[in-house]
Amino acid sequence: MIIRCILIIWFLTAGEAVSGELMRLIREPTAGIVAPGTYHFSMNTFPDDGLRFSFTTGIFSGFAAGLGYGGWNITGLSSPSWFDHLYLNARFRFIDETESFPAAVLGFDNEPEALHTGSTYVRKARDLYLVFSKNFLSFGGDIAFHFGINADISRLVHVGAWTGMNKALPGGFGLALEYDFATNEDDSVRFDNNGGFMSGEIYWESYGQVRISLQFIDIFRTGGESYRALGVDFLGLL
Repeated sequence: MIIRCILIIWFLTAGEAVSGELMRLIREPTAGIVAPGTYHFSMNTFPDDGLRFSFTTGIFSGFAAGLGYGGWNITGLSSPSWFDHLYLNARFRFIDETESFPAAVLGFDNEPEALHTGSTYVRKARDLYLVFSKNFLSFGGDIAFHFGINADISRLVHVGAWTGMNKALPGGFGLALEYDFATNEDDSVRFDNNGGFMSGEIYWESYGQVRISLQFIDIFRTGGESYRALGVDFLGLL
């Protein structure tokens, strides 16, 4: 069914090619933005038979907003069980990237990690976040570095922090890595308690429009069993 979804998205949007910026690493946001009149659709799987997806559209220059949703048993034989409600996401890029300085985005995303098979800890939502991204020319394709901080708007006690990078390779292939220090999570999963959350991704993309990826989530098994997931991203015109 996942392959069928990919084919449907591909054929419905054929002929509307548009090049865009990287909007995420694996699960963490970047300082990418979608222009007015364009949209970013993203989905990924999680165990067992779970599927989450988000839709973000450019509202005006530098500002985009959208919704996230999903559920369990979307594929397979069991009856689907959907999330309790829609989740909100928005981002405002107040600094564009230059040769000397990174791009900066102020964003909001209240979607926590979905409960999945093999988990012993479910990560909190990012809520309010600030992220910086900087691209550099390198052999075989661009390389970019990202750093972000976030805070729970309901209790501004601890600030979270994450970092990551992505590297483009020839033929449209690429690699991405991210590490969440978990400083706003429970003490047992923080980086200073041999915790933190590391995830990676191998992807293929076509002109910044379609991205298909194999994701390796929670490599250190901080929150339970590590697992593999399929990710699909698409950028199109409204």
